[in-house]
Amino acid sequence: MIKRILFLSYYYTPDLGPGAFRNTALVESILKEIHEDTILDVMTTMPNRYQSFSDEVPAHFDSGSLKLHRFAVPQHTNGFWKQIKSFLSYRKQVLQATKATHYDLVFASSSKLFTAHLAFQIAKKKRLPLYIDLRDLFAENIRELIKWPFIAYPLSWILKIFFEKPCLKYATHINVNSEGFLKSLDYIKHERISFFPNGIDDLFLNFPTSQMAQSNIRIVCYAGNIGEGQGLDKIIPPLAQKLGSGFLFYIIGAGNTKQKLIDALNNLNIQNVKLISPVKRAELMQYYQQAHYLFLHLNDFEAFRKVLPSKLFEYGAMDKPILAGVAGYAKEFIEKHIQSNYFVFEPCDWKSAYHYLVNDHYQVMTRPTFISKFRRETISDQMAKSILFYLPKNGI
Repeated sequence: MIKRILFLSYYYTPDLGPGAFRNTALVESILKEIHEDTILDVMTTMPNRYQSFSDEVPAHFDSGSLKLHRFAVPQHTNGFWKQIKSFLSYRKQVLQATKATHYDLVFASSSKLFTAHLAFQIAKKKRLPLYIDLRDLFAENIRELIKWPFIAYPLSWILKIFFEKPCLKYATHINVNSEGFLKSLDYIKHERISFFPNGIDDLFLNFPTSQMAQSNIRIVCYAGNIGEGQGLDKIIPPLAQKLGSGFLFYIIGAGNTKQKLIDALNNLNIQNVKLISPVKRAELMQYYQQAHYLFLHLNDFEAFRKVLPSKLFEYGAMDKPILAGVAGYAKEFIEKHIQSNYFVFEPCDWKSAYHYLVNDHYQVMTRPTFISKFRRETISDQMAKSILFYLPKNGI
């Protein structure tokens, strides 16, 4: 009998971002494990994360074991309410597409809880096992991401009680991509939880050995989302202004606080920050090769002390110094696993970052142990086996 897995991921290649990269690799690993008697039904969206980045791809793809459906949704520029509008469009199309289809297992990879809750609704209605890949603690984050407490706290409570807890309590298995989440999941039995983090994609395994910096101008490179979560508008303007013309910042990405960053730079008349729209990863590699330092920053929010930024895996695969404004679990992870050639400072503490950059004795250094332990392919293969463990042995 044919067995069928429903795989929900809002983002998927060629869209940019950790969710797309993670789930594309995971699908490839699952396909290596299943046979002709199993169909993987992937339901995702057309590229929509950044208005400045788009790529033409087919809406549907069928290769036998893989049936890939990309639904068109409104662009959202990472604004919160626009994201909800886009998700509701995705939700409606997924419910319609799955209405009359029998599945044996439901999987969802989710950062903002909505995709996980959609999978929960489908699994509960069809009485199916549910595997959730939890990539963020949205109910906690919302308290700090929304600036009006009279909205943020009630909304956080509603999300926790009526969305997160029912969803996660129903789940057969939960994977977390940060061990920092575990304290927030104390109502879930730990034997139902696994830890498969993000990992290093093959593209970064072949990063060429860097030469010692000879240029009079040092380049600091950040690539990723520019939103409230990153708080770049709080750290980059004062840091760039203090460093002056001896340093050049590449800020590659887009997001709902990019204009705040632009305004802050303009107010200080800063000339040593170059803003670059999102690019494909092959082009991104060229910017990384030009850079002397790789920069990462999370805003000074309590909830972000539990997350593990996916960017650390990219950066850790290269031999350049990492400058990370993070705290909590991310800091612990860097100290334990990256181990060398990094500087961690408290979020928004631009003065500490400044003192490091002007006093640093520059060096490049490979991290072979880190690379060996956190290859994306290895992690995805292990996670695929974990997911398929819950696929019933006999389909209906």
